[in-house]
Amino acid sequence: MSTREPETPSNTFSYFFREAVRRIYVSKRTSFVAVAMIAISLLIVGVFLLIAENLNRAAEEWQGKSRVIVYLEVDATPEQIHAVDTTLAAIPDLTHRRFVTREEALARFKTYFANLSDVVGQLDDNPFPASYEADVAPHLAQSRVFHQRMDALRATPGVDQVQYDWEWITRLRRLVSVINGIGLVAGGVLAIAAAFTIANVIRLTMMLYREEIEIMRLVGATERIIRGPFLIEGFLQGTLGGLVAVALLYALFRGAQHALAPSSSILWGFLFTTFLPWQKVAALVAGGMVAGWFGSWLSVRERSE
Repeated sequence: MSTREPETPSNTFSYFFREAVRRIYVSKRTSFVAVAMIAISLLIVGVFLLIAENLNRAAEEWQGKSRVIVYLEVDATPEQIHAVDTTLAAIPDLTHRRFVTREEALARFKTYFANLSDVVGQLDDNPFPASYEADVAPHLAQSRVFHQRMDALRATPGVDQVQYDWEWITRLRRLVSVINGIGLVAGGVLAIAAAFTIANVIRLTMMLYREEIEIMRLVGATERIIRGPFLIEGFLQGTLGGLVAVALLYALFRGAQHALAPSSSILWGFLFTTFLPWQKVAALVAGGMVAGWFGSWLSVRERSE
């Protein structure tokens, strides 16, 4: 094996980079395993972040235009319906009150769930009740007095059920927190495993180049010059893993849009409307860089000791 003269400080990083790329190319299979581990780990984190991002966006949109829906009993009398209308009219900041007939409710269902319209058409009776809908000001939805009024409305004769979006928004935000937590924990565990995989890959590479390392030490190369290419190698593997994860995540996102949009517009609207913002994309790639650098640092430190 040929002896190399140590590089001068002016082109040290260039030497590190060239050597790291060469070693990745020489050890293609082991490098592929390391990159794949990082990519899979970050892809799992990215999927959870993508779902949470879109659910959180939906919650913010609903919060800005939340509403109350009062479902009436099928046999509610005109007097009871009028009483519900009067009660709703007396609540401040409850705007755009409108009555939805059973026929309108059925038409809405057929529009939103076109693939289920045939099933509903086979029923003898219209299963959807009439209802009142009204928009709720965001500050009113969080008011304790408002909640008390909704509880009183539930006890009104002729009312079957009262539903307001703030309840769903609260549950949705809790779900977003759970999804983020699961994604970070699962991704963190896998990222640590990927870092140790990179450490093993770098360890194997150092064993492969052990004779070259000894010769470099004999001719006076510093530990910095010897370690540098291995650290950059792990860093590059982690960076490649992060970029591959983002590319796969975007491909899954676009594929899900095309697959789900024709058959389930509501599900598509919830989960696959917006891709991750650039800050989170950058964070995924940075996570790969950190994992790669950490794995190579572990291996280099161990060999130095």
